Amino acid sequence: MSQEKKPDLQWDDTEIVLTEMSPDTKFLFERMTIATLEVVSAHPGEEILDLACGRGVDAFQIALKGAETFGLEPSDKMIKKAFEWLEPGKSHPVIFFRALAEKIPFPDQSLDKLVCKGAIDHFFDLDASLKEMARTLKPNGRLIISVANFESLSCKLAKIYDWLYEKRNGKRRTDKPSYIPPDDHNYKFDYQFLIKSLKNYFVIEKIWGVSLLWCFPGWGAFLQKLSPKSQKTILEFLDFWARVFPRLADVLVVRAKVKNESYKSG
Repeated sequence: MSQEKKPDLQWDDTEIVLTEMSPDTKFLFERMTIATLEVVSAHPGEEILDLACGRGVDAFQIALKGAETFGLEPSDKMIKKAFEWLEPGKSHPVIFFRALAEKIPFPDQSLDKLVCKGAIDHFFDLDASLKEMARTLKPNGRLIISVANFESLSCKLAKIYDWLYEKRNGKRRTDKPSYIPPDDHNYKFDYQFLIKSLKNYFVIEKIWGVSLLWCFPGWGAFLQKLSPKSQKTILEFLDFWARVFPRLADVLVVRAKVKNESYKSG
């Protein structure tokens, strides 16, 4: 995690787009998207902004529900990839803007919903971004955020595992453990940090958990040895308990409403 927070206007997803995924990674990515879009629950006529939209894949799915959908992305490279990915001539296009979350180019109280999936921990000024989200949402609007939990059960167990590994072998298992945020992250999110970050501008309605044990050492390799049916049974079972105990989940999905004009005094 970088010490000096600054916006990355040329961010590219090339290094993180995986051609081969372990069963737990594939399950997590799919469930994270499904859970986020379910909470968004887009309807015709709504104005919805996908913040840090990347290639616009989720924004396009929202647009197919009939919502007037906007995608905001600071990276010129990702905007270009979004236009390359989207098929021309679709009935519900996405309108893209290149801008920062810290300065959203929309009027006060103009959006019905604002969604940010897997990106808020990259922002260079978290409080300014949340203030802008509160400003642009309508009084009855909703904010939906999904973000990796770096104090998940998997992270906690991996820390213990690595401590034992180092004690036994006299060296680190890896220089990039799963419980340390990558260098392109500016914030380390967990259940409590998520609540603390939102409290100045939003009232949290509910937090959902997605997946358990993602990236625990050897977990993906173990699942790979099982039949697809067994993989599915185990991963769905763990996902159920992630919803019961969200603070231990691999990913957190939150829905919140705006505090009355909190952005004016925040």
